[in-house]
Amino acid sequence: MDVRRYSGVHSCMNITLYPHSAGATFTKMLRLFALPAATLLLIAANSLLGGMDSVEANMLAALAIVLAGIPHGTLDVEIAAAHFGQNGWAGRAKIIGSYLGCAAAMVVLWLQLPELALIAFLLISIVHFSRDWRGGVDPFLAMMVGWALVALPALASPDDVAMIFAALTGSQNGAVIAALLGAASVPAALGSLVFAYWAFRHDDTQSALEVLACITAALFLPPLVAFAVFFCGLHSPRHMADALRETGGLSKLKKAAIVVAVSALSLGLGVLMFLYQGDVPSDMGIVRSAFILISTLTVPHFILEHLMTSKNHNALSGPKDDCS
Repeated sequence: MDVRRYSGVHSCMNITLYPHSAGATFTKMLRLFALPAATLLLIAANSLLGGMDSVEANMLAALAIVLAGIPHGTLDVEIAAAHFGQNGWAGRAKIIGSYLGCAAAMVVLWLQLPELALIAFLLISIVHFSRDWRGGVDPFLAMMVGWALVALPALASPDDVAMIFAALTGSQNGAVIAALLGAASVPAALGSLVFAYWAFRHDDTQSALEVLACITAALFLPPLVAFAVFFCGLHSPRHMADALRETGGLSKLKKAAIVVAVSALSLGLGVLMFLYQGDVPSDMGIVRSAFILISTLTVPHFILEHLMTSKNHNALSGPKDDCS
């Protein structure tokens, strides 16, 4: 077995040895406790000082969601090109065309059938967020966590979620969707607690603490702030790290240029959405534009993730070489 001093990988066992150094320990502790600590600090600050349900706080949370959310999908074209062997300009053009087509379809759905667009976005988000916990995690329990992240704010802050959904759909149908979502959140919350217990029992303390922190935020913080905790503190950084790793063949300069260019174009689209959305108060207009923009970008990002997962699964389920 090929074992190096600090890390080693056997071709079959995938064993990694970490250095016992102060730096490694600090990094591990930071990864383990940063999100729970930030969540508890925000809850304490909101309890003592208040103000996190203010118009300004909601706008800041919405902007944070956009600014943190956009970059983690900016390298999707490069990732898809590598995974599907489409490294030429023609292949990339096909990928970009498909990506833009999916995004445009979501925009049209928001314009024509906003209630259906909202429901589709919620369902996609549940599945997409559940994939933040991978490896040996039970898929059903992971799905419960994704469901809880989306649904629990509607139980804990029904009026706030109803107002946001009504703004997204332009009608009181959004409030009905929020009520149904809140009613369906209890099984998901219980499933999330089972997930946390399962993770602790399987020595996956990080996953357990992440889930407990996100569930706690959903219950005790205003909806947009709670979502920002998960989206900016866990989901986007994790996917961004994956994207940077999967595009390891690109230079840092090229990756930076792609991230900046695609982020700028996406933000420009968000500004256009904000400017041309009609007679909507500016604060709710920012929230509405942020969520429609994120949903528009999430759909092709989710489809790409699904296609790559299916391709990898098919490759793994094929004939395997003997390990010796």
